[in-house]
Amino acid sequence: MALSHRGNWEALLADGRVSQTYRALTTLVASSGRRSVRRRDGIRLAECQRDAGLLTAVEYAERYREYTHWRERANLFNTVLHQYLDMTADRVRQVRRDTVVESLRYALLTLAIAVDDHRQAHAGEESLADTALWARLRLLSWPTAGDTSYRLAEAVAAERGRRGAARRIKDGSIQLGGSQFSGETVDVADLLLEITDHAQPSCDRAQLVERWRQRTPDLLESTAAKTAARRQKGCYSTQRLRRSLTFLESLGMVARTADDARSEVTVLNRAGLLALRRQWDREHFALDNVEL
Repeated sequence: MALSHRGNWEALLADGRVSQTYRALTTLVASSGRRSVRRRDGIRLAECQRDAGLLTAVEYAERYREYTHWRERANLFNTVLHQYLDMTADRVRQVRRDTVVESLRYALLTLAIAVDDHRQAHAGEESLADTALWARLRLLSWPTAGDTSYRLAEAVAAERGRRGAARRIKDGSIQLGGSQFSGETVDVADLLLEITDHAQPSCDRAQLVERWRQRTPDLLESTAAKTAARRQKGCYSTQRLRRSLTFLESLGMVARTADDARSEVTVLNRAGLLALRRQWDREHFALDNVEL
């Protein structure tokens, strides 16, 4: 940010203004997503018109050139916008909740999970100290907004579920921003968040596919996968990944590009993917995560 605007930005992040700033930025993100959908729909319509003989190849090429130029500028705008949105979200968390308390809660949950892992790994061989520690931890209070009687043992079970594959939760689809998301799409969003960051929002498609296959070995062994292989329709696991990417792309959250050298997937709306994960957690796991 230019020095001449830094004071303005600091004013927008002041305690009394930051929530309003966050709402304004999220509105911009939503508007940007809608524009992206309209642009993509427009170029798809132009493609259909060309195929139907309603547009010449030259006219279509010109529209596609304009679309490509717009997409490059939009990608840059979205990257900057989401950087500012994330900075604002961090400030909102600081204002709305004591981050020290949050850190301690997270540290305690991490400790409890480690103790439970050790206990399960040495089932039948636990020392008296192990048994006593877990007995004390599991009964600690872990109050949430929805249940003040919640215990740490329940939080451990919820966190284990949260760390598992979202696609395995039956009938677990959620609504966010007027769209319905499946658990499998949440899993793809998680993977994209893991292998990209603000500095490097793009990843190689081959790398993404490989990491997805490592995370979904059950899909490779499923009946549907064997049927797809027998019919020579490609890898079933990759087809599932492609379906979620297509959906996220239609919402303006990611973009797929390809040239002769490589194919890439670029995260355009990192804040949107994070919001999707948080909404999934709020609806399925009572961990009382920070809400913006």
